[in-house]
Amino acid sequence: MRMIGLLTLTLCLLSVGQTAAQEPSFEPVASISELMVDIIYPKSDEIFYVMRAPPTNDYEWNLLRGSALILAESGNLLMMGGRSIDQDDWVKNAKVLVDVGTAAFEAAEAHDLDAIIALNAELESSCRTCHEQYHPRYRRRGQDQPDQ
Repeated sequence: MRMIGLLTLTLCLLSVGQTAAQEPSFEPVASISELMVDIIYPKSDEIFYVMRAPPTNDYEWNLLRGSALILAESGNLLMMGGRSIDQDDWVKNAKVLVDVGTAAFEAAEAHDLDAIIALNAELESSCRTCHEQYHPRYRRRGQDQPDQ
């Protein structure tokens, strides 16, 4: 009986090892800059400027919900190997993007405009904090160019 138990345990451990070895590898397609310009900026703008054209029907709420979901998942994309600049502040800032995007997703799902608007300060802070640390010319653009 002990032999059967030991054999079963060994087979389970071997199968777990094989499962871990077969996990897919992820291959980033876009650069960080492309993610920002093509995905994160437009989707965050939909959250930032939601009051310009607030959703008025289920279709518009679903569009906003989808944008919030894309924003949340973008934080995960920023943490993928090959994009994660470091494991400290970069990851912390990307996780804030995931959290804010998730909260916006849930608020849009509940049709809670006030909750989405309330997320603007946290989203802006997350973007600004990360850009000040990692974007080489953020807030210095005017200093780099001569007066016109």
